[in-house]
Amino acid sequence: MLIAAKAVAATLLIGTFSALPSPETQAAYEKKAAMEETRVACMQEKGLTYLAEPIVKRKWQPGELERLAGDHEALRAYRAKYGFGVWSKLVYPGDPAVNPVSGESVNNKNLMAMQADELKKWRAADDACFAEAAEKHLGLTVTSQRGDYLTQLNAALDKSVAALDKDERLAQLGKRFGACLGISDTRPSALAERGRSAFTKQATQVAKKLRKSPLPKVPEGRPLALMPPLKPEQAKPYLEKEIKAALKDLECGKSFYAAYSPRAKAAREQVYQRFAVDFAL
Repeated sequence: MLIAAKAVAATLLIGTFSALPSPETQAAYEKKAAMEETRVACMQEKGLTYLAEPIVKRKWQPGELERLAGDHEALRAYRAKYGFGVWSKLVYPGDPAVNPVSGESVNNKNLMAMQADELKKWRAADDACFAEAAEKHLGLTVTSQRGDYLTQLNAALDKSVAALDKDERLAQLGKRFGACLGISDTRPSALAERGRSAFTKQATQVAKKLRKSPLPKVPEGRPLALMPPLKPEQAKPYLEKEIKAALKDLECGKSFYAAYSPRAKAAREQVYQRFAVDFAL
């Protein structure tokens, strides 16, 4: 779907949720729309075409908000089917709970029609225009969208949850959680990601063994994450083990998740708002 720059603001009036977004989230939508208008104008000044990307509001899956709030029953129902949400991507390829649909960029058609030298010129110009828009509307100094901006965003997300490690109550709950699991790293931020991270590493190792082409590059400081090209029936044994581990993790961490999850969600939400990550809000 093509959308003109002046039409972007109109998409802000169309909500995907039954409840209205918070003032902070609404402001993030408006900043994203303003950034897109700035990018359109900047590219036009360079004699290039850029189509403003529409605002994409996050579509919450049934039970997802409850899980993010640390609700035990919602977490248990999810984990009993999907584990930590890693191998289930292959076992349930059409399930939006683990494979959410992401829309194609409205600029892709134009980019696919460009020659290599044209595309290189366009991307360099777009990075410069994105940097201008980010500084003007977000107060961020970045050099590119796909590199520097994402690196800063990921660092801010990591920092936001790492701050929770200093909370005394969460630290105590983390120690009990870790003791139940028999692990030494009881930092709340590490415990919350431990299970998903472990099975993501497992999937990546399987994928590396099967991969014949060079490994893709990842942003600096981020781990490589790959999914192997397995059929659902091939991935199911991996998922069964993941589910068992996820339910044990939840059994040990029931009190921990109830206290940690809502605070982690709020911390990440503030980062998404600051960086105007519309599809995460």
